[in-house]
Amino acid sequence: MKNILFVLIVLLGLQACKKDTFNYQTYTAEVGDIDSIYFSTGSTSLIADGKATLQFVLEAYRKVQIKDAGGQPRDTMMYVDYAKLPKAEVKIFADGQLVDGMEYQVKYLSKNTREFYAQIGGLKSKVKSVQIKAPKPLGAKRYIDVVFHVFELSTTDPGYDALTYQDIQQKQLESAIAYANAVFNNVYGKDPNGGQANFEFRLAKKNPAGMALALPGYNKILYDASWKASPTAQFLPTNFTAKINATAAYQWNKDKFLNIYIYPTVANTSIGNNRAAYQLVPAGQQAIEGIANIVNSEAEIPTTDFYTIYGLGIQRSIFFPESSLKIEIAPHLGIYYGLYATNSITLPVNDFVADTKKYFTGNTQTANQSSGLLKTGLDGEKFLANNAMDDVRFASLRNSFTQGQIERMRLVMERCPVRKAWQSE
Repeated sequence: MKNILFVLIVLLGLQACKKDTFNYQTYTAEVGDIDSIYFSTGSTSLIADGKATLQFVLEAYRKVQIKDAGGQPRDTMMYVDYAKLPKAEVKIFADGQLVDGMEYQVKYLSKNTREFYAQIGGLKSKVKSVQIKAPKPLGAKRYIDVVFHVFELSTTDPGYDALTYQDIQQKQLESAIAYANAVFNNVYGKDPNGGQANFEFRLAKKNPAGMALALPGYNKILYDASWKASPTAQFLPTNFTAKINATAAYQWNKDKFLNIYIYPTVANTSIGNNRAAYQLVPAGQQAIEGIANIVNSEAEIPTTDFYTIYGLGIQRSIFFPESSLKIEIAPHLGIYYGLYATNSITLPVNDFVADTKKYFTGNTQTANQSSGLLKTGLDGEKFLANNAMDDVRFASLRNSFTQGQIERMRLVMERCPVRKAWQSE
């Protein structure tokens, strides 16, 4: 009897609780609730080639009233996901014509500017003007023969562990070169100012003596503890730089080969500045901005400036990315051929190129998160990052260079020491 009475009390209690249950359903905004629209074309310029693409950024907000810390009511704008609004009510217009989707391309140069705005219901955003540009002529094709000097720990070294050590394989070098070619030639990119370098990086088939390589572009170099200052010391980049300086066999003809040295270090290890540091300026021509040292001949260049003398250094960990990422050496090649990052923790941000989107990362209040694609440019306009010199952690989306970056790299390849190792055949 006591058990039956207990069950009845519990059931009555549950029913009483059910009547007072709070409805946790979140508020669903409607078109009429939208009080503000932010709209960005992602770029103020667009190349008319049918590939370059404006990627629109659209944000919607509704006004709500909340209480501040003192209990006083105040208005604030709350973000609304426009994708949850009726599709027919969310529109973007180009010169008054409805745009299909969130991207826009122009195949032919029929006018120099176009005007864009977004509209949700009856509310319109500010009008944004975009300059339409003609594509620049494609430069003559350049072939660059690449040799990777791969430092591998000797199996006789006391620190070698056969269970954990991984050699860099030929397929990794092939993958790195293939993706670099795709980025330099704008295969996957759709940047609004994107260009095609018309470069072909190719794994060298022969060594400097003209003998066929067993593995194209692969020069394996074994190292061991004898390279260090003492057996108990850590391996340092200087250990390898010193060996390269002292060993002619590691210095392939810089006029015929792009020498890439794969240092056995992790990605955040400093191996020095790979960027071109010297330039020869032809008579009557202007110097390339951002390359401070002007010389009359290569004989004036200090032999202690390693990357100016021999080639490009890349950390080994770059060749072992996460499974979602490709092996990305295009940013390293970009730096080697004179490019700068499009972002900085200090102001001003200057990469010496006019058509890239630049952004500041040094203010903790407004800093762009490196893991995100959405950035806020120095002009205050938001955009989706995809440049090879951007700070992006998404899966291999640094997939393009702008026309301005390509022009700069081609000029550096003509004027800067070691960067001249290319052929036109």
